[in-house]
Amino acid sequence: MKELKFLRVLSQLSKPELQKFKKFLDSPYCNSNPILSLLFSAVVSVETGSVNESVDKSNVWKQLYADKEFNDPKWRKTCNDLLTALQKFFTFEQIDHNQLLEENLLLEYLYEHKLESMYKSVAQSAQSSFERNKNLSSEYHLQRFQLERNLYDLLEYDINMESQSNQETIHHYLDLFYISEKTKQLVNAATRRHDFNLPIFIKLEEEVIDIIEKNNFQQYPEIDIYYRIYQLKRNANTEAGYKELKLKLYENILKFPLDDAVDIFKEIINYCIFQYNQGLNLFVHEALEWYKYGLKFDLTFPQDKFHPGHFLNIVLFGIRTKEFTWTENFIEEYQKIIPPDQKHTLVTFSLARLYFNQKKFDQVIEKLRDVEFDELTYNLDSKVLLLATYFEVEEWPALVSLADSFRTFLNRHEKDITAAKKLRYSNFIKFVKRLSKVKYQDQAAKTKVIADIKSTEGVVNQGWLIEKAMAV
Repeated sequence: MKELKFLRVLSQLSKPELQKFKKFLDSPYCNSNPILSLLFSAVVSVETGSVNESVDKSNVWKQLYADKEFNDPKWRKTCNDLLTALQKFFTFEQIDHNQLLEENLLLEYLYEHKLESMYKSVAQSAQSSFERNKNLSSEYHLQRFQLERNLYDLLEYDINMESQSNQETIHHYLDLFYISEKTKQLVNAATRRHDFNLPIFIKLEEEVIDIIEKNNFQQYPEIDIYYRIYQLKRNANTEAGYKELKLKLYENILKFPLDDAVDIFKEIINYCIFQYNQGLNLFVHEALEWYKYGLKFDLTFPQDKFHPGHFLNIVLFGIRTKEFTWTENFIEEYQKIIPPDQKHTLVTFSLARLYFNQKKFDQVIEKLRDVEFDELTYNLDSKVLLLATYFEVEEWPALVSLADSFRTFLNRHEKDITAAKKLRYSNFIKFVKRLSKVKYQDQAAKTKVIADIKSTEGVVNQGWLIEKAMAV
C-alpha cells in the first residue's frame, strides 16, 4: 500500500497532528462517512504516532467491509475520500491558526445571512482583535483591508452614499498591502537575479520603487526594510545603506511574523557573506554578530528547525574571528537539535576544524584519522584538514600515505565531482607534498614553490599553503 498518496501524507504528520485528524474524522459534522475513520485506524496508531505503510489492502478491506468481496473501484474511491478529508482537515487547521482571517470569515457569514443582531458586537470584537494582533506584514494589511470592506457592507455605506464612509481607510490598507507585498516579492526577484543570474522581468518594478520614494511609504517599516534590502541588491549606496538597514532591523525585525523575520534574517546573513567573499573582512564580524542575534531571538534555528548551512557558517565565522571558546560552546549547545543522521558528521567535522585553528593538532588527528563521512564534501574537506595537520606536526610518513590515498579517492570518485573541483583538491595534494620536501632544499626551490602556489588559480586552502610556504 506504499503507493497510496494518503499514506505518504499521513507518514509526514506528527503524533499530535494524527491525533487531531482522528478527532476530525470521528466528528459527524466534519465527516459523514464512518468508513474513513475505520480506514484511518487500520493504518495509523495514534498512541505511538506511527503509520503502517506495509499493511495488506485485502486485510484492511475486511476491516472496512467485512465479508463483502473486494471491489477495486470502491477501494480506490474510499482511499481518495480519505485524502479529500485530509485536505479538508488541513484547511480547518489553517483557518484555526489565522485569527484575523477567521474574524473576517465570520463577518462575511453574518452579512450574507443577514444576522443583524450580531453585527455590532462581532464587529467590535474583530476590531479589537486586529489591534491586539497588529504586526509588520503584508498579510496583516490584506486582512485589515478585508475587515474594512466587511464593515463597509455591514454599515450599508453602499446605500448611504452621502456619508463619509470608510473609503479612505479601505484604500489605505489596500495600498499598504500591495506596496509591502510587491516590495517583498521584488527582493525575491532581485535575489534570483543576483545570486543565480536569472533574467527575471517584473512589470511595474521601477514604478513601485518610484511610488515608495515619492509618497513617503518608507515611514512604514514593513515596506522600508524590504525597500532597503532591494536597494542593497542593486548595489545602490551600499556601505551607508547597510548601516541604515542594520539600525532599522534592530528596531523592527522582531515585530514581523516569525516566517517573515526569518526570511529577512537570511537576506542580511547572505549579504554579509557575499561582502566577506568579496574581500571585505569586516563582514565576518558582522555575520557572526547577526548569527548571535538570531540565536538569541530564535531566527537562526526557528523553533529548533535545524539548518546545516547556518551551523557550519557559525563555526567558520567563530573560527575566523578567533572566538574559539564561544564557538566550542555553540557546538556543544546546539548539537542537540541536529538530526541524528547528520549529528556525528557535523559535530566531528566542526570540532576538528576548530581544534586545527586552535593548534590542537593531536585532537584533530584523533577526530579524523579513522573517520569516513557519508557525504562526499565532508570527506574531501576532512582529508584536506588531516593532511594539513600532518604537515603541521611533521608526520611525514603519515602525510605521504594520506596524500597518496587521497589522490586514489579522487580518482575513484571522478564521476561524483566536477573536473574543476577535482583539480583544486589535486593541486592541494601536490603542493603539500612539495612543501614537505622543500624545507630541505635551497632558497631557489622555496621561492619557486611560493610563486607556483600564488599563480595557481584552482587550489583548495591556498591561503594556508602560502602561509606555510613563506614560513619554510
